[in-house]
Order: sequence, then structure tokens, then C-alpha cells
Amino acid sequence: MKIKILTEQLDYEENKLDEILLITEATVKKEDDMLIIDYKEDAENPDEDIITRIRLTDKKLIMTKLGIISSTLEFEPGKKYNTIYSTAYGNFKMVISTKSYDYNINENNTGYINLKYLITIGDSQSYINKLSINLHE
Repeated sequence: MKIKILTEQLDYEENKLDEILLITEATVKKEDDMLIIDYKEDAENPDEDIITRIRLTDKKLIMTKLGIISSTLEFEPGKKYNTIYSTAYGNFKMVISTKSYDYNINENNTGYINLKYLITIGDSQSYINKLSINLHE
């Protein structure tokens, strides 16, 4: 299964849009009423790959990263989540406020997930982010 992930971050102060695109292999499985998607992100050093797990339910999406980066991000419309984003450069406090969450995954585990959220890192300004995930064979 292929996964295509497009992350867009809008920086109002500099009036620019940053985009990150990742296309890689993923595994998808169902556990109870949750869909679990696992994929690997390559790092500069092959010994530092990052494993990402997405747990998808009707109400929210939970994204866990393990490796050189360690974090758990929760996305649920109308709620704010505080978390720590750990990197090789230190730990950063983050607040995530989900604005919209929509998905459609069929019985063949193909489809899409769309998120729009506000993210605040430490005491800095907030950024609007969009996350678009497509699963296909």
C-alpha cells in the first residue's frame, strides 16, 4: 500500500506557504473500531529512521512518531491538546487545536484523510496547518 502525505504550513508574518510531501509504503490494519496506519520516514542517517503510527477513529486521529523524533499528536475538532515534541535539538511544547477532520477509507483501505489545525510551538505565534493523506495501491 502506498501513502502520500502533504503537509502545508501557512506563515502569516512572512506571507509564505511551506509544503512537505512524503510518498512511501504503509501498512494498514483494523483493530476493533480503529484503523491503524504505519509508515517509515527516512532520516539523513539510516540508523535514525522515524516510524509513524496513525490511529484513526470516527472522532479523532492520533499520530505517534518514534525514533530521532518522538511525539504523540492528537487531532479532534473542538479540542486543544498539549504535547511535547522531542527532537535531536531539544524538546518543544506544542498546542494543537483541530479546526476540521474528514476522512473516507473504504473496505480496501484506500481513501483519504484531511486535517486542518492550528499549531503553537512554545510561546511563538500560531500557524495554520493542513495535512492531506491519501492511501492507494
